Amino acid sequence: MWYPRPERIVVLLSLLAIVVGFGLLVGGANLLVDGACRLAARFGMPERVAGLTVVAIGTSLPELVVSITSAAAGHADMAFGNVVGSCLANLLLILGLSAVIAPVALSRGTIRFEIPVSVAACALLALLANTGGEVTRFEGVVLLLAFAAFLVRTTQMGLKEGADEKDAGSREGAGAGAPAKKPSVAWAVWLVVVGAVMLKVGADLVVDNATLVASAAGISERVIGITVVALGTCLPELVTSVVAALRGNSDIAVGNVTGSNIANLLLVMGGPALFSSIPYDAAYNLDLALVAAFSLALVGFCYVGRRHEMSRVNGVIFVVLYAAYIAASVLR
Repeated sequence: MWYPRPERIVVLLSLLAIVVGFGLLVGGANLLVDGACRLAARFGMPERVAGLTVVAIGTSLPELVVSITSAAAGHADMAFGNVVGSCLANLLLILGLSAVIAPVALSRGTIRFEIPVSVAACALLALLANTGGEVTRFEGVVLLLAFAAFLVRTTQMGLKEGADEKDAGSREGAGAGAPAKKPSVAWAVWLVVVGAVMLKVGADLVVDNATLVASAAGISERVIGITVVALGTCLPELVTSVVAALRGNSDIAVGNVTGSNIANLLLVMGGPALFSSIPYDAAYNLDLALVAAFSLALVGFCYVGRRHEMSRVNGVIFVVLYAAYIAASVLR
């Protein structure tokens, strides 16, 4: 009779723990975003602004917590691999699948603002990381300031749109009855606290057990980071974008992807650097270049046929490119 070796049992249990960790990350992110949006609504923040800021950060929380945990534990390769792997998964896999479901239209703001900012974020991270072979605390502050500037600009744009929508809604809703009841602050805070705890526990499970599996299988932390960890932490973006595509809200799908990538490059890499400098492997220069190149390719797709959209054929191309990237990374 065949009995599994103890090492195999440990690896299987670690894989199970990783799956549980991913579940906690996704569930915790959803609770935290829900609570934060309730707080935003309670204090009068327009829904448009909350979506552009709170949700953008919320869908990147799994990457942020995992990267901080990885960097603090001395696993810099997993932190960088998580960021670039998530960015490429967002662009190629998630946006590609969304386009296969239904052609993805890009708004003028996404083409003229968000995509150029994501390309600039790639260049800034590469520049800072290559100057001394690491991302220092000071450089982490620079990345966070750049992200704060992006949020300020996005908020300004959202407030302007929100004011216009509020004026239009007040005119249409005059005499319609009593306003809707505002959400409870206590319940919103409870959701935020529970979500944060789930994120922390989930991140610990993913990082600790992914490191164990990599060691047992002889796989580098870099490969684990850009494949298993990156795919797991980008589940919120995957669910959000696919559901948006199924409902015909393609602008939400592409905005979620580009906004999440900006948060990954600036916030998720800047945050861990505040705790300790993060060593940088020059091999990631290629990955960052690919993120920038595929972002620009997205703009190019929009001008093919002058329809300002990503077609199903373009979506298939992106999914195939992602499969090729993963295969090349594993072989490399």
